[in-house]
Amino acid sequence: MAGLPSFEKFRENGFHSSTDPLEVSGPFTELMRKIFFRTYMVTTNRKSFPNVEESELIEFMYVKLLSDLSIRHGREAELLCYIEQSEEMKSILSRLPDSVTRQARKTAGQSVSLPRLNTTMVGKRDYMSTAIIDYVMAAVSRWLKADRTTSAESYFYRAFSNIEPSISMLYSFEDGRISSRKDPLH
Repeated sequence: MAGLPSFEKFRENGFHSSTDPLEVSGPFTELMRKIFFRTYMVTTNRKSFPNVEESELIEFMYVKLLSDLSIRHGREAELLCYIEQSEEMKSILSRLPDSVTRQARKTAGQSVSLPRLNTTMVGKRDYMSTAIIDYVMAAVSRWLKADRTTSAESYFYRAFSNIEPSISMLYSFEDGRISSRKDPLH
């Protein structure tokens, strides 16, 4: 696709699954099916958090996700976390390591070995792999908004089905585990 104007724009500005043209999103989605990656995702419909500020909820979700991953990868020396650059995340970033460690120890209920959390903000165009995150989040959120349909006629279900094999854990604060490698929908 090199030289294709829409692809060059894709490379220059980063990825936006909602606005990428089909000539870019189609091949990128195909590439995602062929490469190995694991998805860990936390979601909420906000029913459990009706009066919580958006930035506070985002931080809470990151702490939940990263504390679980820290426990899972406790034997590793370091856990690298690349977070898409945003103004909201700048203030959260400095608090994450301590918050994640506290939550991981609380979740484990005992003293556990945890990796050092190394968080870095990155721009979409600087780390092309962040496109995977963008596309996965879009597919999952569209499917959730379509009431988790399992109709093969639904585009939202088919898009979710395409990425579900990469899902190690899809967890909802309201509903618990939705999908995982141990308990996939398919």
